[in-house]
Amino acid sequence: MKIYVKQGMMTSNNTIAYPLFIAFLLFCAESSGQIKTPLDTLKNIKLPSAQVIGKKTNNIRRVEINRQKLDQIQTQTLSASLSHISGVQNASFGPNSGSVMIRSLSGNRVKILSNGISMHDLSGMSPNLNVNLDMDNLSGIDIYKGSASVRYGGKAIGGAVDMKDTVPQSLLSKKSSGRAIVEIGTNSGNRQALQIAGNLGKHWVWNIGGMNQSHKNLKIPANTKAPIAYDPTIDHLTETMAQVHVDRETIRNLSLYPYISQFVKNHMNDPDWGLSEADLYTFQQYSFIGGKQVPNPTNDQYIAGQDPATALYTQVVHGITDYVPVTRGIMPNSHAESRSVNIGSSFIKENYSVGIGYRALEGYYGVPGFAQAAKPKHSHDVVLPAPIYEPVNTRAWSHILSMESAIKPSFSQITEIKFNYSMQFADDRELVGIYQVNKFNTRRHTTRSELLHQFSKDWTAISGLDFSSIRMDGVGEQKYLPNNLSRELGAFVLQKYEHNLFTVNFGYRHDWVARRVLSDNSYTPSRGMAGGKLTPRDFDLNQFSGDIRYHLLNIAYVQASYSHAERAPEVNELYAGNDHFAILVEENGDDRLSKETARSYELGTGLNLGGFHLAATYFSSNYDNYIYLGHTGISRSGGFLVKEWRASDTEIKGWELEASYNFKWKDKHSFELNTFADLVKNKNTADDKMRTWAEGDYMPNLPTSRYGVSTMMTLNSFYWNTTFDHYLKQRYLGKNINLEPAMPSYSLLAAQVGYSFKIREYVFTYYLSGHNLLNVEARPQNSLLKYLAPLPGRNISLGIKIQL
Repeated sequence: MKIYVKQGMMTSNNTIAYPLFIAFLLFCAESSGQIKTPLDTLKNIKLPSAQVIGKKTNNIRRVEINRQKLDQIQTQTLSASLSHISGVQNASFGPNSGSVMIRSLSGNRVKILSNGISMHDLSGMSPNLNVNLDMDNLSGIDIYKGSASVRYGGKAIGGAVDMKDTVPQSLLSKKSSGRAIVEIGTNSGNRQALQIAGNLGKHWVWNIGGMNQSHKNLKIPANTKAPIAYDPTIDHLTETMAQVHVDRETIRNLSLYPYISQFVKNHMNDPDWGLSEADLYTFQQYSFIGGKQVPNPTNDQYIAGQDPATALYTQVVHGITDYVPVTRGIMPNSHAESRSVNIGSSFIKENYSVGIGYRALEGYYGVPGFAQAAKPKHSHDVVLPAPIYEPVNTRAWSHILSMESAIKPSFSQITEIKFNYSMQFADDRELVGIYQVNKFNTRRHTTRSELLHQFSKDWTAISGLDFSSIRMDGVGEQKYLPNNLSRELGAFVLQKYEHNLFTVNFGYRHDWVARRVLSDNSYTPSRGMAGGKLTPRDFDLNQFSGDIRYHLLNIAYVQASYSHAERAPEVNELYAGNDHFAILVEENGDDRLSKETARSYELGTGLNLGGFHLAATYFSSNYDNYIYLGHTGISRSGGFLVKEWRASDTEIKGWELEASYNFKWKDKHSFELNTFADLVKNKNTADDKMRTWAEGDYMPNLPTSRYGVSTMMTLNSFYWNTTFDHYLKQRYLGKNINLEPAMPSYSLLAAQVGYSFKIREYVFTYYLSGHNLLNVEARPQNSLLKYLAPLPGRNISLGIKIQL
């Protein structure tokens, strides 16, 4: 299998590229002389907080969430777990799925990784397809805010999320360890999780874990639909997104029309034309019938000389009904169940290690929306039965096999060589009721190799290669994607230089990306802009970044950074067509789309003094060919909006503020206070009449500005923590052809209290936690389902955790 890339050729056989690249790196290393001084290439700068630790990794700001913080958050989706970090929000798609949104970017612009390599994640193509992971068995999560494309490629143009799991990274300090959790909630069902690990001899370490959880339809404070759904002024597109039928009567002011159309009179009873009495009245003096101009009869009701501003018609709404009846206080079709198992083992010695891990996950959950499994057929002769709408569900399986290895050579300036490999198989299905409307079998092979260099005491570097191959095969007459294959190869280098009070980072990466549609007789392209050609595409991508940081008296810093990032369109942006049931949209790709380019800069400053930490960041990005799913203004029968992938220029800018205080007065006595605020704008900067008409000055579904406060206190065996986040009403509104309504502001309050005690070598922790304790109706502005469902209502959970 060959991949052709614009000005050259890339094949799946990398036997030439790999040795040449490695030889070049070795030559560069040898040319600097041999220096053995150990220095961690990824130097950590810890902020004064045990909950969230900020680290500088070359030119990218990395925020780390440890296991302790994940236990406090206690959410079951990745995006919800990260939503308390400044600049990071949850692009909710109901309670069971969602996308991580970093500075208004999500989906195909935020890369999801597991232990540093790409993992199976179709949520960028369809937000109902949740990231395949087990939150209870993660050891931590790293978040890269801003472009991480030099390190991870174009799909990290807006950031990256790296999860740590499965493969053990180090030997345990004791022979064995473990943790078990059992929890039950008033509005979250129940969950059980187990993770145990142990040393085997002097060099082997192993772990095994599993999880099971389920809940029925969730409770909400009020109605599942937003008030706009029952407002008589609702427009046609919002009506479709809110899944309601509006019984409108249009009453024409017949006295304004001077003529009656002779053409309409002649064809009024012809079902092929579908004409009604409302079509009779016209301003035209003539009709064209059989190629001849025929005078139109005059309208006896016409009154001349009226005010030109007089409305031609008025609308009367007689009633509004839901596609499917809903129950107040219940979020429909919000059920979920999932289970997973993971196992891993590593052989670790002082100068090398190798490990292997396996993870399997199964999930079945609902989306709070409804659709028709088959499109209705029109007929002028037969009265069709009322359409039947069924709930939209998702069923997913995934199997991931991982291998990680590292060597620490005793020669040259190469301090460590890493090689990781992942093989992933997944089965993702979209169901309408019991009917399968889309199914995708995905096979992914991913490798990543890294060389860590130590050129001098002040100069370190990382260089490496990434390769991934992803094949998707679809099943079903109504699938919205053809069978396809993507291959991506990237080579990168990151340099870091530290001297006195200055730290300088810079890096470069080049990617070769190929997208191919495979032979697929079962796929029928839609009428979208791609025109059914399904053209093969190749992209050359260049990524580079640099930043400089100045430290002042070891208590303050200022930093400036710049990055140039490029992203190739994904297969759904190029080739999608037909009904995408899970998002209730007829989705149309465009195989002519060009690569997306972002030029970004960031300015930041911070202060660390005693237990105080302050930080402020301003960021700005200018995108050429920003790819987005735009409205056409058309709505098909069955409740599907017609959208198509387009590209135009965009500016994204905003700021983030953080402050924290940490005070510890003796062992097991500590107090923490953390606050943050953020704002982001995603603004249309293109001279694009279509985008201005359809989406307006700002992209619709932007995350709102917000601020938050969290506290944590530990007193011997007791602990408690609280989190309060306030989301403001959106001021920067886009359009869905019509101006999008602003959802009301809301506040979310969460808290947890616990008590720990020890029996022999076991530590028992009982805890009581609550989410949305104010039981408010919260509808995130950035949720695609904000008209259909709010966030879940109040939940109180009781649990026990046992640690060895």
